[in-house]
Amino acid sequence: MTIEDSLSYSKHTRNKSSIDQGIKNLNLKKRKSSLYQNFNTTNIYNKCFQNYYNSYQYLKPQPCYVSNIKSNVYHWQLRDLIKFNNLSNDLYYTKNDCIMKYNLQSFNINSHLKLNYNPRCFNHFNDFIVTGGVLTSSSKLFSLNLSNLSNLSNSSTNNNNNDKRINKGLFSFFNGSNLHTVKVGEMINNDVTIYSNGQNQFNSYICNNDTFLYSLDISNNDIKMVNKLNCETNTCLNNVVKNPCQNLLIVTGDSSSIFFIDPNQNKVVNKINSHHESGFGVSYHSNGYLFSSVFQDGICQLYDLRNTKDVITEIKSTRQGHQSGAFRVCKFSPENDFNDLLIISEHVGRIHLIDLRNLSNVNKDHQVIVVPAALDQYGEFKANNKHEPIDIYGDFTSPLVYDYDYLTNVNPKLFKEFSYQFQQSPESSPPKLNTPNYSTTTANEDTTVLSSISPRASIDFDSQLNDIYMSHEPTNPSRSDSYMLNSNYVEDSYQQYSNHIHGEMELSGIEFCNPLNSSDSKIIIGCQDAGILMWDINTNSRRSFSSFEMI
Repeated sequence: MTIEDSLSYSKHTRNKSSIDQGIKNLNLKKRKSSLYQNFNTTNIYNKCFQNYYNSYQYLKPQPCYVSNIKSNVYHWQLRDLIKFNNLSNDLYYTKNDCIMKYNLQSFNINSHLKLNYNPRCFNHFNDFIVTGGVLTSSSKLFSLNLSNLSNLSNSSTNNNNNDKRINKGLFSFFNGSNLHTVKVGEMINNDVTIYSNGQNQFNSYICNNDTFLYSLDISNNDIKMVNKLNCETNTCLNNVVKNPCQNLLIVTGDSSSIFFIDPNQNKVVNKINSHHESGFGVSYHSNGYLFSSVFQDGICQLYDLRNTKDVITEIKSTRQGHQSGAFRVCKFSPENDFNDLLIISEHVGRIHLIDLRNLSNVNKDHQVIVVPAALDQYGEFKANNKHEPIDIYGDFTSPLVYDYDYLTNVNPKLFKEFSYQFQQSPESSPPKLNTPNYSTTTANEDTTVLSSISPRASIDFDSQLNDIYMSHEPTNPSRSDSYMLNSNYVEDSYQQYSNHIHGEMELSGIEFCNPLNSSDSKIIIGCQDAGILMWDINTNSRRSFSSFEMI
């Protein structure tokens, strides 16, 4: 279903109850200022209004966190490493040399695919998986005689001069039972895709740092390279995506260019100059016309294929121009989804929620989810080495969704020196968090956000780690399997305190999913070497908006 169909459905089929709900939402918005002043004095507003108001038009009230996932990232710029398989209800992610799967119904974690190298990127079609990486001197594959597709004689490549070059790009195809690995490309493979082309037949496109886009045909375990294309001189390629409605590719790389490629002709048929630095994410909307591209300098551009000369809108990072605010991934709501949302991830800790029905004031109206490192500390404390989702808005009193303007202009370092406060007797007393201030501090003032519960001028790491360790001495030997008695956790805590930028976790990927056991779509946020945050989209609210704009 296209955006136009979705909007038509929303406009012409709303009944009285949905209209009433829309009116209630508008009235709640009008009461924002008066309620906002009183949330500290009322428990209801402290745990409901404060944590939910900003996102009520997008998300349901209760997010969940799954601890102990520990997804790995093996290239600091490549962070599209969370994928959902709607047939098996599995969430795929990378860990060491494996593609792991976490089942959203049974909460079990298993290894789905074991490789002989650490994957830098991967993708899937149902249970079929492709991965990409680079051959290193320490790799188990270094001594093996792998097939080198880049050097195979092929009249369509017109690149026989490169036959003597060393090829280090790795590509693997997994059909559910067998794994086949080959060498494709001279350098690291930054992105891999897989598209069905009939029963057990697939097309795969690979972006390599050697400036070439490689096109493969896959039939069972037979992998053939059919084309390679240089999009632009000296431009390493980072992302490729295929239009869902026509045979047209969009590719971005380490330049300001956005390339449109006809794979049948194996040539660039159009090119846009974005005027921004290094594209690291591309996504097509299911209608086949709208697409987005995100750039390392913290800009997301939306275009319509019917008029690529003009940008529909530009969405800005909360930390534009800084590495922590670099945009890495963008994704639209999936096909047949009425929610019409776009999500965008910054390099560290922040995910933008964009309403595609109202783009006129997008940088003022949209919301941003912030993922603090303290959330993982809280998750480890509550989960006790289990993989079941835990409710966040119980003891974790800090809100996770904020107005874009607040994060950008008022409190850009919201979770600086914000940490989970361990308690000596966690069963008898609830944990406490130092809640960020809602002050009028400007972005130019480099001040510390202090705790409203126990203010501190700075963190004494050695003293705090000693307190953590001593407070969890094995007074209860029956809990020896708990993370609290594991000295490794103390070391991990130190890494979290000292390495996370302004108290926020680096991200490993974002994804939309429609779990089999849920009536609502979810947004899933993967955190590097930590857990995953899951949030139900407020589908009822999305279908009863009282106003919208056509794209």
